[in-house]
Amino acid sequence: MADPFGIVGVISLTIQITKAVVQVGLDWKDAPDNVKAFMAELATLKTVLSETNTNLLLNPDFAAAFHNRPSFILSQLGANAPRTETRFMLDLCQNNLEALVKELTKRGQSHLLGWERLKGAFLAKNTRDSVENLSRQCQILNNMLSIDTAVIAASTHKEVSEARKEQQQWHQTDTNALLAIQSSVDQSTSWQKSKEEQAILDWLSPIDYTSQQHDFIRRRQSGTGQWLLDAAEYQEWVGVKKKTLFCPGIPGAGKTILTAIVINNLSIRFANENVGLAYVYCNFKRQDEQRIDDFLANLLKQLS
Repeated sequence: MADPFGIVGVISLTIQITKAVVQVGLDWKDAPDNVKAFMAELATLKTVLSETNTNLLLNPDFAAAFHNRPSFILSQLGANAPRTETRFMLDLCQNNLEALVKELTKRGQSHLLGWERLKGAFLAKNTRDSVENLSRQCQILNNMLSIDTAVIAASTHKEVSEARKEQQQWHQTDTNALLAIQSSVDQSTSWQKSKEEQAILDWLSPIDYTSQQHDFIRRRQSGTGQWLLDAAEYQEWVGVKKKTLFCPGIPGAGKTILTAIVINNLSIRFANENVGLAYVYCNFKRQDEQRIDDFLANLLKQLS
């Protein structure tokens, strides 16, 4: 198995050290306290390095998670990492542990062997320092891993939030498009319906009295007909239901303009109320088109 940084080598050496002591017949429970402390630290180091190697360095998902993102762990031990302080410590620790294994093997060949003779190999200053330094560095790496984890969590949250926002924008765009299509369909349907309704209304009566009303009001002089609007008879008629206001007059007396003024006043007065307003204008020249059924059809058209 590839071991570019010596992690597997250090792990293997910790196992060899334990086996070397067992092979010479010594019991670990009889070991001096300083040797036990050294081996405990070495065992902890082995566990940390094993977990780091298996779960991080040999895990492609970890490297993929930090693609185009900074990672302290990968900057120290990643595939593209330069010659870092951590790698230097690994090499130094491996060399010192190799020397320890050789020394244990050499001392294990003696017939006069005990912990007093063997412990010196464990207490070599270079070996202890390299193990302690690498352990501290692993603790730093462990702390940095917490930072890496926080960074990836924050980045992931940001990406999820942005993706969710983008999804919402897409959804809103789709919704707007559907609404626009629906509105267009509704307008088309409404236009078609209006066209059909208008055809029916025109069938009832082709005459449009509204245009005549506008023409008469446009020709009205300011103040004309106000006397009629102010008259008590008119005010009473407007305020009471089911009454008829009959205003006869000779030809040319101004009945048409006065009628237009009354219609205009009623349309303004009842603009916000549910009141139907319909009217017709008689024309002597169009007697053949103004039969009673023509008038009734036109009134029905206006009130539809």
